[in-house]
Amino acid sequence: MLKEAGSIEVLKLPRTMLKGIAAAFLPDDLGDNNYVSRLPATDDAKLRYRGFLMRFWHNFDREGRIDAVITGNFGYYAEREFAAALEALGVPFIALHKENFWSKGSQEFWERVYRERRGPFLGRRILVYSPIERDLQLRAGVVDGPRIEVVGMPRLDEVHKWRLANVGRIPKPQVLFVSFHPDVSMPVLRRTTTAPDGGERWTVLADERSEIHNLETLCRSAHRAVLELAVTCPDLCVVVKTKGRARDRATLLDRMEVSRESELPGNLRVVHGGSPLPLLFEASLVCGLHSTLLVEGLAAGRPVLVPWYGEVLDPAISRYIFDLGDAAVRASSPSELLQQMKVLARARKPVPKALPTETVKILREWLGNEDGRAGERAVDAIRRVIRVTTNSRGRSSELAKD
Repeated sequence: MLKEAGSIEVLKLPRTMLKGIAAAFLPDDLGDNNYVSRLPATDDAKLRYRGFLMRFWHNFDREGRIDAVITGNFGYYAEREFAAALEALGVPFIALHKENFWSKGSQEFWERVYRERRGPFLGRRILVYSPIERDLQLRAGVVDGPRIEVVGMPRLDEVHKWRLANVGRIPKPQVLFVSFHPDVSMPVLRRTTTAPDGGERWTVLADERSEIHNLETLCRSAHRAVLELAVTCPDLCVVVKTKGRARDRATLLDRMEVSRESELPGNLRVVHGGSPLPLLFEASLVCGLHSTLLVEGLAAGRPVLVPWYGEVLDPAISRYIFDLGDAAVRASSPSELLQQMKVLARARKPVPKALPTETVKILREWLGNEDGRAGERAVDAIRRVIRVTTNSRGRSSELAKD
């Protein structure tokens, strides 16, 4: 996004470096969703960390060449004091907030998490995808009105651009299945720690007022249906996409009821991690549950299929899963899921120029980007913050001279 803006030079400071520094100051029990503390010793540790970061930045950018620092979420624990340190030095800290939660149940759950576990944002500005996320953060007291702005989801620009450049294109018969876990979207917090063997260990930090639900039956049946699709339809290419985390690699094959990837049919490919967009652009069908990639599939003009049976039919669970409504096709059973995947993938729907009304509504309300111009809005917001800061520095310098 910033590269395309032209005159903005971008430098990368790895988050792992900040996490390494934070480990020397902050208690082990602090995390993204467990940052608020009422212990004086913890608050003192945060202040020591903040002071160190101010000294670090003074040496890191002695000439004051860096006009702003951008992160991807206001709640990253290792960056909370970084925001305060930079603001104390007059350097804007901007969160281009990439996580946004849409379902009614999720909004209620995350409002409590924001208020009780994450606490207020100490930086300059938060840029969010949608009014839903803006209002959620305002209600939770994360930020005040003047410091938060809706710009839309910038990465969706690429999907709009691709669709308009490929109108009429007929894709090959390929299914993109977005793998999901039984706890997807459920009201439970997880924290990654390091296990004795060096691997990842997941600790549940569920809110004590929230009952823990799961979608185990739906999850397993959907993964099995995808495998059956590949076995019974050799004319179809099937791509199973995960986020590439350790638990994705550890559980995927079990859900598909195979022991090793070599047991999978040749027309089924597993992709762990990486950008999903190249896979999306090749697909004739996108299938999955509660994933941003499904909405990106709608923006690309691809048919989207969701398994809507089993635990999802329980109102206590469905309230935590965003509903694509008429914009997507629902499968009401495992057999219907299998049949719909065959039909929709083989239909090879051409790429449309205009999107259906129901899709446009979802893109506008949930991602703030039905027009492919969110990147422009985000860059403009960043430039405005920098401009105001630069002007303020100039006035301060003139006052100092006087």
